[in-house]
Amino acid sequence: MKTDKETDLYPLLTTLRARARQPFSFSATRWPYFLFPGLTLVLLSLGLLDRAAVEGQAARPAALVLAAERLTDLTTAPWILSVALTLALVCFAAATRLQTLHGKWRALICGYQALYVFTAVGASSLSVNIIKHLLGRARPSLIDLSGILNFRPGGWVYDYASFPSGHSTTAGAIFVALALLKPKFAPGFVSLAIFFAFARVAVGAHYPSDIFAGLFYGAWVSVAVACAFAHYRLVFATAGGRFPHPCC
Repeated sequence: MKTDKETDLYPLLTTLRARARQPFSFSATRWPYFLFPGLTLVLLSLGLLDRAAVEGQAARPAALVLAAERLTDLTTAPWILSVALTLALVCFAAATRLQTLHGKWRALICGYQALYVFTAVGASSLSVNIIKHLLGRARPSLIDLSGILNFRPGGWVYDYASFPSGHSTTAGAIFVALALLKPKFAPGFVSLAIFFAFARVAVGAHYPSDIFAGLFYGAWVSVAVACAFAHYRLVFATAGGRFPHPCC
């Protein structure tokens, strides 16, 4: 015998698989808010910060560098993807075994949220790795060869894969994804994204322009994927072309 609460949840559960009435809106990704500030910071960094960041590396506080070295790999894509995919599969499996409709509903919501994080981080990580190797910018350790604008396009070499920063892209993607899922904690998530991105400068792996490009790109990919999910009423909604927001 279903309770009134369980009966009311049934229409909500079925909408997870329903196609949205409005088509996917590229404008809902708010791409100018990511492209133009990001591009401005990249250009300013190229002119004012990149060389100074390398030349001032020896003067950085040892404690900050040590913390950056120990924490920087927290924003590597493989382990985040593994955790997100595992969580999604566990939740979807639980949804088939739980007895109450409310339990099934919560398990499905959690599963789709984890699938969203997996898709956002996976899409940003895969695409940025292609972009950075096609551009082939040399890392700061090679600045003495030909300055901050040393490019070797098309190679698949670590030393020439600096722009955009892959770690910063993942940081932008994962923390903005979490901010979209939990808007109440968005300021904290954005702060963490900035911290982990700058950790790549602290350890000497990237220029400031690399991390700004990665941060804004990863953040935008998470928003774009949220809009794609909203098209199928999964996790998010973008009614009237609005910025994606949690719908359940």
